[in-house]
Amino acid sequence: MKYLSIENELNYSKKRYEFTKEIESIFVKNNYIQIKPSIFEDYDNFIAINKRTPTKSMVKIVSDKILVLRPDITTSIIKSLIPRWEDDLVLKLFYHSTVYKNENKEGIKEIRQFGCEYLGENSIKADLEIVNMSLDILKKFGEKFILEIGNSNYINGLLSELDLKEQEENKLKSLILRKNKIEIKDYIEKFTTRKEIKEIIYNLFNLNGDMEDVILKARELYTNDLMKIGLKELEEISILLKNSEYKKYTNCDLSMVGKFDYYEGIMIKGYYANVYKEILSGGRYDSLTQEFGRRVPAIGFCIDVDGLIKASKK
Repeated sequence: MKYLSIENELNYSKKRYEFTKEIESIFVKNNYIQIKPSIFEDYDNFIAINKRTPTKSMVKIVSDKILVLRPDITTSIIKSLIPRWEDDLVLKLFYHSTVYKNENKEGIKEIRQFGCEYLGENSIKADLEIVNMSLDILKKFGEKFILEIGNSNYINGLLSELDLKEQEENKLKSLILRKNKIEIKDYIEKFTTRKEIKEIIYNLFNLNGDMEDVILKARELYTNDLMKIGLKELEEISILLKNSEYKKYTNCDLSMVGKFDYYEGIMIKGYYANVYKEILSGGRYDSLTQEFGRRVPAIGFCIDVDGLIKASKK
């Protein structure tokens, strides 16, 4: 980030400090403990897990083997903890750290993130705690926001009907992530599947809005077993939020796809009015822990701190 003067830089630094302290207080109040993640990731291991992450966006360091400056904090934390995991352990962790992205002409971009990980608790209680903390943080810094809630089981179940190769599925998910309706329709036409499946995919972005309404609408369409699991998990969250003061700040988005490949279940993205990208994102990622030797229940989210500061000014 560039500043016009030293005074501007110091004022912004003060603002960032104030914001991080506010966020930290919410985590501490919920009994989360701070952790410091590693800055380096093994390049080959990272891309094996996160196949849709563009390799050109990674900041590479060549030594005895190729390393990258941390593109994702969750992967770094899980890689460190899971090999030492003990039975019946439950951890509630938070971090304030930086991820790095190669922006080509603009050079290396540092993205400051605050986030949390809730490990070892496989229940709706953990899902709801993460959703509520997300809402607490978003509301702390403004009233005009929405938390969209999706479920990877629904979208994965739907795409399984196409019988795609891994590369084809990754391509389609990238198109869905970018909400590129025209390219999605053109791409789907290449594959042979039932018309009703194609119609759901063509109209996927219409499955967005009030949680109860969207779930009801989705159940009127074709669903397989995995899609039904996704809808059931969303319904459980919807029931618990029904009488909450936060209900008006939540939406359901069944087209939701994460930037990383490891989400498995509930997913969330937080937006402020007049801001084109999400400020907060996360979800359940039990499958990521399995990549490091042991399946452990895991859910969390991260916040783009600088994005949050900018959004609060609008």
